[in-house]
Amino acid sequence: MDGTPVTARQVSANSSNTIDARKAISIPLSALQLPGQEEPPATENNLPPAPQPLLGSEADSSPSVSTEPEVSSSQQQPHAASTTTTEPVVQSMPDQDERAAELSREQNEKTIRSTQTALRNFREFLISKYPSETREIYVIPCKELDAYLASFFVDARQKDGSEYEPNSLANYQCGLERYLKEHRYGYSITRDKEFKRSQEALKQKQIELRCKGKGNKPHKSMKLTFADELILRKRGLLSRYNPEGLLNLVWLNNTKAFGHCTGFHGSTLKWGDIRLRVTETGLEYLEWMGPDNGDVNAKSKRGGTDSRVYATQHSPQTCPVQDYKEYAQRRPPAMRYEDAPFYLSIKPVVNLAALHWYNCQALGKNKLAKMVKTMCEKGNIPGRKTNFSVYQSCSTLSEAQSNQLVLICNNLSQQAAQSMASHSNTGNFIVSASYDSSSDTA
Repeated sequence: MDGTPVTARQVSANSSNTIDARKAISIPLSALQLPGQEEPPATENNLPPAPQPLLGSEADSSPSVSTEPEVSSSQQQPHAASTTTTEPVVQSMPDQDERAAELSREQNEKTIRSTQTALRNFREFLISKYPSETREIYVIPCKELDAYLASFFVDARQKDGSEYEPNSLANYQCGLERYLKEHRYGYSITRDKEFKRSQEALKQKQIELRCKGKGNKPHKSMKLTFADELILRKRGLLSRYNPEGLLNLVWLNNTKAFGHCTGFHGSTLKWGDIRLRVTETGLEYLEWMGPDNGDVNAKSKRGGTDSRVYATQHSPQTCPVQDYKEYAQRRPPAMRYEDAPFYLSIKPVVNLAALHWYNCQALGKNKLAKMVKTMCEKGNIPGRKTNFSVYQSCSTLSEAQSNQLVLICNNLSQQAAQSMASHSNTGNFIVSASYDSSSDTA
């Protein structure tokens, strides 16, 4: 014997792959016996199990044979239980957690950009007015930093020489506050008295700018009115009878019905997030099933609304449930599973008589962000319209408006049916550049 313990020699042999996996390994119980301990009688319970022969690839991929002493089942049980409970968590995270994390990342992007913009503009101001100041702002003593900030709020200008909007300066203050907090600066520039000078300078500058007419929100989006929607319907931009109009229509319905729901985000919307259901009385409805739908603390932003929208049986031509069913029929079968993207890109050339109008490809984020702007520009609707315009519009119509909408949609339905009948062979829809999937870089 060379003095090396039996266990160490055999483990070393296993790590160098020199043991033939087809040969059984026999370890004398005496080798496992502690000094002064009598050898126990051989029974079925304390005999080590004989290794089973492995075949081919099983031997190559099998773990090394352990030569440690056998541990009783009572000692092994806690370890086995912990492995059983933790393994599913390690394997995969639930889909809703992944979706929530994705939404959180997207929501944080704007905050990160805002912080970076504030820091960049403040540093550029320091370089131009105080070129000798090269320190990071989180190491500048509060008295000096307060003076720099006061000077920035009073004298800072945009690149074209014009003054900032009042809200822009306040946003810069908040962005710098976040940056300093990340670097554990000892003071708050928005609350602490050590920065009273810059706080007062910002307030006075905002008053001065508002007196000059600043802060009146010249770029504020205008609400999408009922009259605007009628124009879009008459011009086929909100319609069931062409792929672009149907996509716009379903997007508008979803945003009006579920835009207030927690977790609703157009760019990450999945097909399974909105479900078609039927009540006990046979009335169809759409229900929001996205993330956090079960959260009792998730309050709706608009009073009196919930996560359902019901079919309007008296006016099927304006029914959002019928719009959804039409869109579902026009989707490729391969994109009807729950995790498929809800909004799909349109085929470059579509035969309107064909069953499927859309690609197996998600509509780009850039296009989704400009849905209202694009359709209003095509419809020659004046004013600055954005997706936010939908949230400003009234979601409920008066009886007169509902009757007018039903009448117009019925007329459009008849016109579409006549057009399809007379142009059944040549009824192609060629998508414009704004919806061309090949140019979608989002």
